[in-house]
Amino acid sequence: MYDKACPACGKRLSEFYNTSMLGCPNCYHAFETEIEFALRKIQGKGFHVGKTPQNTALDRELLSEYQRLIKEKERAGVEGRFEDMCEFSDQLLELKQELRKRGLI
Repeated sequence: MYDKACPACGKRLSEFYNTSMLGCPNCYHAFETEIEFALRKIQGKGFHVGKTPQNTALDRELLSEYQRLIKEKERAGVEGRFEDMCEFSDQLLELKQELRKRGLI
């Protein structure tokens, strides 16, 4: 079992056990039964989930929008646009709830 190697890149299963790193995407299929428990422990799933979570781009976009709304609210206050300020506050509250739900703030 330790001498098993990936047919695509040649990485050995014993190397995975030493480093917790595989050589290529094909390794996940080549060593599937041997590494499922380790992947579940490392990534929370029994399969490869990638280097970054899928929702990272959306999370960044939401955080960016939150920062933009804060600046717009401040600008509205300085300029005396109090109705706009209230609208930005409502949008911020809604967005803040979503960010909390996602564990981002």
